[in-house]
Amino acid sequence: MLISFRFKNFRSFLDETFVNMKAVTYKELPDHLISFGNQKLIKTLAVYGPNSSGKTNIFLAFASFHSLIFWQLFPSQASYKNRSINLLQLNSMDKIVPFEQGEPETPPTEMEISFISGNRIYEYGFSVCSQNIVTEHLTVDHHLVYSRTATELSYGRFYEKCMRSKSGIRPHDNRLFCSILSSMDIPEINAIMKPFENFFSSKIHYYFDDLEMFQILGNTLMDGKLFKILENPEAINFSLSQLRKLGIPVEDVKIENGIPKLGYLTKSRSSGQSFIKYMDITEISSGTLKNLFMFLRIFELSKNGGILMVDSISGEFHPTVTKFIVDSFQQEMNKNIQLIFSTHDISILNNQQFRRDEVAFVDMNEYGESRLYTLADIKVRSDASFSKDYLLGKYGAIPLVKDTIF
Repeated sequence: MLISFRFKNFRSFLDETFVNMKAVTYKELPDHLISFGNQKLIKTLAVYGPNSSGKTNIFLAFASFHSLIFWQLFPSQASYKNRSINLLQLNSMDKIVPFEQGEPETPPTEMEISFISGNRIYEYGFSVCSQNIVTEHLTVDHHLVYSRTATELSYGRFYEKCMRSKSGIRPHDNRLFCSILSSMDIPEINAIMKPFENFFSSKIHYYFDDLEMFQILGNTLMDGKLFKILENPEAINFSLSQLRKLGIPVEDVKIENGIPKLGYLTKSRSSGQSFIKYMDITEISSGTLKNLFMFLRIFELSKNGGILMVDSISGEFHPTVTKFIVDSFQQEMNKNIQLIFSTHDISILNNQQFRRDEVAFVDMNEYGESRLYTLADIKVRSDASFSKDYLLGKYGAIPLVKDTIF
């Protein structure tokens, strides 16, 4: 589960920015919280703001961070059943784009994540400049494992003894030390690195209809996962049942010659008999496919836990479907999955749907700098009319329309 993600000097975000899933001590909507020890985490985070304010850059920051770690931890996972990766190389630091300041020297881009995996709390981060690792650090349960400056390493006192035999190791300028650590045959290190690897390999899911995001993540992190799930009968049955709840009469999915086909329940005009008509995936409406792929992802999340990142959910789904998805994540029985999404849909922007720490906004100033903040940050009352006040401009992050088109 995600506790927080911090980044600085990435694209339109110059200043330090937090995507914080730590719950504020509010009394409202307690079912929206996941407990871990004395930690309470929110299940959903909705991000609002005008077009071109920088909302997508939050998701790009997370995806770039995840992608660099994934491909350095697992460089051999370049294909799934011959679906080759041709958009992403081992070193993907070129996807970590700093804020354009117009200065001769660009300061490092910083990224750090805090998460729970294997009943441990991890904090991992690095800073990058000119495609070189400047700093890097890892802590587990608040104990330092290692810290790094350029190619110089130091170990925390809990791990210094077991790492003595590896004291001569120095990482390359463009190599994350976590990827070297994960390959070491040291029991104490293996015990902490397995949950670390598991988080980055299987706990983070995306739903983006965006070419740039696809280029950052590559086929394995996007389509590869989907094809694996499509071959799971339980996943198919779950997803089709959700489609039927939305009035979409899909009864079956099968793969013929590597191409998915959907079977619709249809009635013959002449005989009145019902039958299943299979259609090639290229003939299916984009709306049906979007719903199917969303529910396939939710199924995998429900089995294994994790985070789903969705950029522009309101551009992908009808408002009633958006609410259906958000409700699914917020229900009391959910104990291990989280949803972070951007949207323009104000039909769900209310205090029955969200806690104040579950609603965030992105605004951009005159210098092209984006800022992320929540209703909790600006001290909004729990009984406020979120959507009404947002449209009135009380929270900022709303387009300033000055005139009509004609």
